[in-house]
Amino acid sequence: MKKLINSNNAVVGIVAAFLIVGLIVAVLSVVQTQYVPKWMEEKESEHMYTVADQFAQLNYAINTHMVNQKTNVPISTTITLGSKEMPYLMSVGAYGQLQILKDQFQINIAGSSNYTKNTSSIKYSSFNTYYINQNYVYESGGVILEQNSGNAMHIRPHFSVSYNQVWNITIKFNVVNISIIGGKDQSVYGRGPIPIQTEFKSGDNSPDATIEDVNYLNVTTNYANSWYNSINSSLKKAGLNLDSSNKNYTLSIQNDDVVVKFNDNIIVNFEIYYYDIGAQISHGWIESR
Repeated sequence: MKKLINSNNAVVGIVAAFLIVGLIVAVLSVVQTQYVPKWMEEKESEHMYTVADQFAQLNYAINTHMVNQKTNVPISTTITLGSKEMPYLMSVGAYGQLQILKDQFQINIAGSSNYTKNTSSIKYSSFNTYYINQNYVYESGGVILEQNSGNAMHIRPHFSVSYNQVWNITIKFNVVNISIIGGKDQSVYGRGPIPIQTEFKSGDNSPDATIEDVNYLNVTTNYANSWYNSINSSLKKAGLNLDSSNKNYTLSIQNDDVVVKFNDNIIVNFEIYYYDIGAQISHGWIESR
């Protein structure tokens, strides 16, 4: 009887060990399948907010260049490309890509004279595993947020509209170009923080061009919806009519073009201010020549 009792105690101990191990595995499975994806989604979402703030800082740095207009004074802005996986648990980290893309935006104006200008852009693209992918783009003075459902102007460009007597309209637009400096790579992919350095190259407070009696404005961009809404908002805020029998202008999207046609019942004058901002994606700084 004594040997039999000892044997039963040993069996109970083994069963208890198996139950504890099973409980631990069950808890870890629930955490891994239910909670880790939510935690990682929240982490990637917070990273997207961080990138949004960093692009706001990039926009501020470029605006500072335009105001100060001092050459050979670089400003560095950090963009965090991705986020790390969670320690001790199975998860996948996020990555990102930062690029300077040439000739992504074009503006055409027709009136007393014609004006055409191309500009380059700065683009961040996320490669998330759990949260929806987003792109942030600095394009000709504006910051655009793009995702699967579409795109919207996150920070509006300087496109101001004013009028005086008898519908004499003056539109001022800061056209901002990004030039690649120093022969460095214009694209970087990874996870950690990367600096993008900018400097003032050219531009002043005098208009690059003044076009009178404008009847046609065309903007070519990959983000037509953002520019459509931004331009339309500026025109409407100034008091111009789009949705009435006495329309002042028509506005449409044609493929990658935002087309504005001004009617004969208003006189439109354009002042274009052009700024060229040098940029490079790298640690350190290579002087422009």
